[in-house]
Amino acid sequence: MSFGKIIKSGIACLALTIQVASSQGNADTKFAEPLAEVLKTIETRFGIKLSYPESLIKDRTVTYAEWRFRMDNVEQTLQNVLASQDLTFTKSGEGKYKIKNFEYHLKTPEEGKRQLDYLSTLYNNKEAWEKRKDSMKTEMLTALRLNPLPVTGNSKPILVNKRQYNGYSVENIALEIFPGLYIAGSVYKPIGIKGKLPVVLSPDGHWAKHRYRDDAQYRFATMARMGCLVVSYDLFAWGESLLQFKTEDHRRALANTVQTLSGIRFLDYMLSLKEADPSRVAISGGSGGGSQTMLGTALDNRITLSVPVVMMSSYHSGGCPCESGMGVHLCGGGTNNVEIAAMAAPRPQLVISDGKDWTQQVPTVEFPFLKNTYKFYNATSQVENVHMPDEGHDFGKNKRQALYAFLAKHFKLNTAKMQATDGRIDESKVTIEADSLMYAFGNKGERLPQNAFRNYIDFERSFNNLTSGKPIKIGLIDLMLLKRQKLSAVALAKELGADGLEVDMGGLGKRITFSNQLLTDSIRDKFMNAFRDNKIIPASIAMTGYYAQSFCERESYIESVNDAFKTAELMGVRDIFLPLGVACNLQEQPGKRKAVVERLTEIAKIAEEKGIVVNIETSLNATEELILLKDIGSPYIKSYFNFSEPLKNGRDLYKELEILGRDNIGMIHCTNKDSVWLQNDPQIDLSKIKQTLNKIGWTGWLMVERSRDAKKPTDVKYNYGANTAYLKRFFN
Repeated sequence: MSFGKIIKSGIACLALTIQVASSQGNADTKFAEPLAEVLKTIETRFGIKLSYPESLIKDRTVTYAEWRFRMDNVEQTLQNVLASQDLTFTKSGEGKYKIKNFEYHLKTPEEGKRQLDYLSTLYNNKEAWEKRKDSMKTEMLTALRLNPLPVTGNSKPILVNKRQYNGYSVENIALEIFPGLYIAGSVYKPIGIKGKLPVVLSPDGHWAKHRYRDDAQYRFATMARMGCLVVSYDLFAWGESLLQFKTEDHRRALANTVQTLSGIRFLDYMLSLKEADPSRVAISGGSGGGSQTMLGTALDNRITLSVPVVMMSSYHSGGCPCESGMGVHLCGGGTNNVEIAAMAAPRPQLVISDGKDWTQQVPTVEFPFLKNTYKFYNATSQVENVHMPDEGHDFGKNKRQALYAFLAKHFKLNTAKMQATDGRIDESKVTIEADSLMYAFGNKGERLPQNAFRNYIDFERSFNNLTSGKPIKIGLIDLMLLKRQKLSAVALAKELGADGLEVDMGGLGKRITFSNQLLTDSIRDKFMNAFRDNKIIPASIAMTGYYAQSFCERESYIESVNDAFKTAELMGVRDIFLPLGVACNLQEQPGKRKAVVERLTEIAKIAEEKGIVVNIETSLNATEELILLKDIGSPYIKSYFNFSEPLKNGRDLYKELEILGRDNIGMIHCTNKDSVWLQNDPQIDLSKIKQTLNKIGWTGWLMVERSRDAKKPTDVKYNYGANTAYLKRFFN
């Protein structure tokens, strides 16, 4: 071989060595490798086959990849690698594994049994159990953000379209369980039965047609014919709730809270009926309705009997966030549906299980644990299990018959006339109605009240504000405190009595994006620590650079706005401030309106994906701004209303607030002339502003901007301390 060839060969080998070393990485790169490559390596080394959708592993990287391998254990290797990606696996055959998203709500049956064994060591008598139960109840209500319960709506129950059938009546109902949030249902009552009547709450699961399906109607109507007052009601973002929310909103964490609150509010209503017997109150639902049954009974002592159907399991906490999204199963150091069901003791409880879902081991694993809890009260006769090993996940006829018998036994109902020759309750007299007959708001939602929420973000913001104890919060702005992106602004805002601080993104000028320090981890961490230490909130992220720069013409607008979104995400902020400024003054330059709408429509898509609201400040009057918002067509773009805008142009401030309304105002700049304090400003009647905001049901941030005393315009503490204190007299 020639010397030249030797050199070329050596270079090739060196290049190959460098390439291999590069692909394996090193400590500087955290030995990072693409997940797709790691999985191929696992398949080769262990001689197995992995199945997964490509979308599940796309663009994922594993740090310390091959350090996670355990050559004597393929499943430990898979666990180590996939856990870093919030993925998991199941064995689908010999040498075959299926990769899927980590399911937080699901354990293995063995893990469920081990958890019950552990829980059994925490208490062995009534006193110890009562102590844990009381602690768990408080923790669960707090986790659900129902401690204390939020305010209810002011409207009366909506009751429409009463129908009478053989032995029972049905009437459609809707309750405003929270201001602006309505849940619809149906009330079934017996006909011809006098005296006090037991109440039955009927939450339902995720089966097709929900509470409108035939087997549900058979159940509700039959219980009414037996002599019960029965109410069924929609799941959150199901049924008529879809008039207010999207289907995907059902899988939001707050669905867990709303459905629990629905049960409480519907029970409030049912017990207000003169014929209701508060000593006989039952709840029974299947699947997801079974989750509501167990949790509702654990939290509400007014419920005297419960029948959870095909749901009580030690290893399955409910596959939907509406059952487990608020972390109730993390309370008490960790719990499960069996222990939650045990919180019903010593009240009568029937657990219905089957052989073809996660309740298949109830007779041998879960029910003995449950029964042992009832032993603490000498009440084992009060708890029963009906197991149907050959049946599946439904609320079928046999399960309904078990429910009827348990109700009749404990509520002392005379059902002799309803029994067929085989002794079972006859359901044949029930009339199955069309879905539309059960709508409380009409076939097209025409009766949905005007104040009802029309999207999730508006409900969430209102819920957050009203449950915080300060539905209207007072904020200050670091820029106006002369401390733009300065850490000391946080402590100063606290000293001046503010509830939160709006943090600016920094200057913009001719840069592609803002001179923003908050994307540097070490700096942002200092800010977040300061917010925690001073017990105030980062209220919003402001892009005040767009006061002078042209949002509607700037080529790099999307980069700068994305930086604001990223900063807001990292700081847990749900609001961004975007002024359209001088260059996009739509009053003076209406020709730029098209560009503004197009750009804000594009930004709205990002905002919705991230769950962050962009609050815009314009020069338009309220009617014009409302049209602009409608053209953009997203609840994630709202008005940052400024008191000074209508006042300096001779318009009615209070009327403009009403025109825009609750759902279109994100935040408010509470300011007018930069020469006089708010309390000395003859143009602002704060009592009337409060009255107007209450009228439209608005909650959120009032941000103090300007309104400084002309004699001391640079004395920050003097001016903003006075304005903050004055606002707090009215709103806090």
